Amino acid sequence: MDAIAQSLADPSTRGWYLLFCSALLILPMVALAIWFHRRIGTSPGGRALMRRQRGARISARGSLADAAYNAGDGVSIMRDIQSGRYGQHTKALMARVYWICGAWVLLNTVAFGILIWADEINRVVE
Repeated sequence: MDAIAQSLADPSTRGWYLLFCSALLILPMVALAIWFHRRIGTSPGGRALMRRQRGARISARGSLADAAYNAGDGVSIMRDIQSGRYGQHTKALMARVYWICGAWVLLNTVAFGILIWADEINRVVE
């Protein structure tokens, strides 16, 4: 563990690690979005889900009422997916997306946690 902290004390290594963390933050979600949109349209239930999602109230000057409506609609969509309203393909696809997002959050927590931990270890107290 000391070797990790010492290597992240080097500005060059820290910069590369921060670049890696940034890529870990952005690239998996871009890949997931592309993969999801290609797969969701392959079933009638998935197409119906996307039509419903496109009907959400979105505006540049959204109000608190719009946000509450969209949050409620999002919960309703999740319940409908879980009940199988959009079919088993869509339900299985969304379950996979939830697991991937959970793993992504965990990996980002670990990656940025290591960076924060190393900063604390390497901090010079005057």
